Amino acid sequence: MEAKELGAFIAEIRKEKQITQAELAKRLHVTDKAVSRWERGVGYPDINTLEPLADALGVTLTELMKCSRDKEKSSDEGIIASIEIAKSQRKKVIRKIIGGGALCVFGVWALLYALKLFMTHTWTFMVSGSDGPTAVFVAGRIGNLPPTVTGIIGAAALVVGIAVIVRANNPDQ
Repeated sequence: MEAKELGAFIAEIRKEKQITQAELAKRLHVTDKAVSRWERGVGYPDINTLEPLADALGVTLTELMKCSRDKEKSSDEGIIASIEIAKSQRKKVIRKIIGGGALCVFGVWALLYALKLFMTHTWTFMVSGSDGPTAVFVAGRIGNLPPTVTGIIGAAALVVGIAVIVRANNPDQ
């Protein structure tokens, strides 16, 4: 299916139905500029818009994808299943990106915390009591192991987070 062929088909059916681009856009919750781009063959409708577009035009998904009307109505089950699979895959990619982003945030936080530990070489712990005078404050010095371990964990989380995001955006690699 070529963009110009699909656009011509959408325009033809829309005009047959005596629907303006603005009316079709309103039904699909897109801009009239988007409908214009489709009809000019500059772009394609989003996969989430295909089913509502077919419904708005009064054609089946198969007819829309073939850019021609079928004499005998065929089932759209295969196309609908493909759209559902594509939506599911998109949701998985979004979840991976969010997870990778969370790992990156944790990694950066751990690296900055490790840097703070390296610079101060101290740790503090405060246990609050019922009022100011009864609060307990403990401080001490640390060696290089805790900040090193924190830095390694942070760097590993950052690298894994970046790798997850890159893989999610480039599934072929």
